[in-house]
This record gives sequence, C-alpha cells and structure tokens, in this order.
Amino acid sequence: MTEKKLHDLKNKVTDFKRFAFILLAISGFLTVGLALPTEFSAGEQQGLLAGVIIALLIAAYFFHRQAMNTQQEINEEE
Repeated sequence: MTEKKLHDLKNKVTDFKRFAFILLAISGFLTVGLALPTEFSAGEQQGLLAGVIIALLIAAYFFHRQAMNTQQEINEEE
C-alpha cells in the first residue's frame, strides 16, 4: 500500500474518532438536559429527545466501529 493511502487511512481513523467523541459529548449534554428539572415541563418532547439521544449513541458506535476497522486495516498493511 502506498504512503499516501496509509496517510489517508490514518486521517480517516482520526476523523472517525473525533466524530464519535463529538456525538458522545452531544448525547451526554442532552441527557443531562433531559434529567435536570426545568420550570417548563415538556412531557411530549421527552420521548423525542430520548430518541435523538439513542440515535446519536448509535451513530457514535458506528463511527467508533469504522475507526477500529480502519485501524485494523492499517495494522495489517504495516
């Protein structure tokens, strides 16, 4: 495999890890916002917010898996 290809794969691993971390951070903030009591009760919005949190966690898992698969591909080539 060429050096450019390895460099591109390493950049992809870094990007996938960043995406996963950002999605985890966003879901964490939304979870805290869902758990903290507010003076405005949004009962119908809590289900939607929980769905968004779950979707963010699934996306974070997907990006983490992609990073690990790409890293394994790099390790096999080196």
